[in-house]
Amino acid sequence: MAGYTDFPEYGRECELIKPWRGYRHGIVVALTDTGFIVRLTSGAEIEVYSDEIRLC
Repeated sequence: MAGYTDFPEYGRECELIKPWRGYRHGIVVALTDTGFIVRLTSGAEIEVYSDEIRLC
C-alpha cells in the first residue's frame, strides 16, 4: 500500500548508498510495495528500494 506510514522505519534518518543528484541524507517518510519514499535534505521525495539506503 503506497504511502503507508505505520511501520518501524518511519521517520528514521537514512543515507543513500548511491547519492541522488548530489544528495545523500534523508528521512524515511512512507512505505511502498517495493521499498520506501525518502525525503532528502533538498526537500525532494524519491522512491528507493530497501537495499539502496542505510538506516541511521
